[in-house]
Amino acid sequence: MNLDPGVARRVLIYSSTGHALMHMMTAFYAVIVLTLAVEWKLPAEQLLALYAPATVLLGVMSLPAGWASDRFGAPAMMVLMFLGLGLSSIACGLVPAGDAWLLSAGLCGIGVFGAIYHSCGIGWIIRTAREQGHAMGVNGLWGSAGLALYGVVPAVLITLASWRAAFIAPGIVCITLGLMLWVDLVRRRVGDRPMPARAGVQPGRREFWRVFSVLSVTMALGGVLWQAVMFGAALVFEKHVPNVLLLGLAASMIYVVSGLAQYALGRRIIDRYPLKTTYVVASALQIGAMLALAAGDVWLALAGAILSAVFSSASGPVENILIARYTPSRYHGLGFGAKFVVAFGAAPLAILAMAWVRETTGSLDLFFLGLAGVATVSTAVALLLPSSDLARDASAASLPVAAE
Repeated sequence: MNLDPGVARRVLIYSSTGHALMHMMTAFYAVIVLTLAVEWKLPAEQLLALYAPATVLLGVMSLPAGWASDRFGAPAMMVLMFLGLGLSSIACGLVPAGDAWLLSAGLCGIGVFGAIYHSCGIGWIIRTAREQGHAMGVNGLWGSAGLALYGVVPAVLITLASWRAAFIAPGIVCITLGLMLWVDLVRRRVGDRPMPARAGVQPGRREFWRVFSVLSVTMALGGVLWQAVMFGAALVFEKHVPNVLLLGLAASMIYVVSGLAQYALGRRIIDRYPLKTTYVVASALQIGAMLALAAGDVWLALAGAILSAVFSSASGPVENILIARYTPSRYHGLGFGAKFVVAFGAAPLAILAMAWVRETTGSLDLFFLGLAGVATVSTAVALLLPSSDLARDASAASLPVAAE
């Protein structure tokens, strides 16, 4: 069925702003924790470990969130995400000083509700977009903007007010957007549709399992790399940057550049070149990025972190489009949920390993050297993806189809 352009535009706006907030609010603890360590007089490594259960939930809860999306609809689940994420963040900001257990519980709430986004929001955009690569580029740009803000927003709020404000202010914004989306949903100003039909041969069950088996491995390894850079970069820069505001700006620079790169990739590459080629090249280039982070030089580390984020930005939309096109529309929520169970489920390994290596050696050089090996394995596995251009037929994304 055809979708009104205004509805599609609002879908893109809500999903993209949700992408930005979700990424910012599931990452900003990496900056807030440095202030908490000083004010609570606890080791940063100990406070960082409090976030590990939240990262587990961020992955594990993606699957039930995907099921709920298939059952109740992506727009309704996005309302729940905005409201739950906002309330959880505010709860973190109201935790009594020094109460690590309550803080961990609030962070777990951020993980639970943050898990909803990728299971619902990504498929929602792909189903309603006329140009999938372009839409994913826009959505990725917003997601990277959220990651860029994960350093700036808490740093500014901490500098102007306190660590509590760094949790509470974004929570209020989230709740406001959730209420706006709910009103638009009631008024039928937002909607959804099945995945548009594509010209050419439809993928069968065998092709689906081949793609998903390969992606299960590469997404798990990619999740480790992503989480390592997100949290590890701030710890690498900490020794060289004099205050929390400059630290936040340095961390944010990584995702400003990667966001612009992802938008360009969506417009110029993903809709024009074979997805497998893009994916394999991006995976291979992660090896060099990890070696740069392991070099021990702050400028090389910054370059490596930026490049790693860029290459992850290239890989993510490819994974999303492959899953959307090889999975029946009625199972999109479960498909994306399974993806992020794999991707985020492996991420806690990065945090725990990072804390252990830093405590043992005093630096993260060996940690990132090991991740260069992880990137090598990921590249080798990505070569097993099918080479067919079936998943690259972007032009047919706008064909009207009957509702399922």
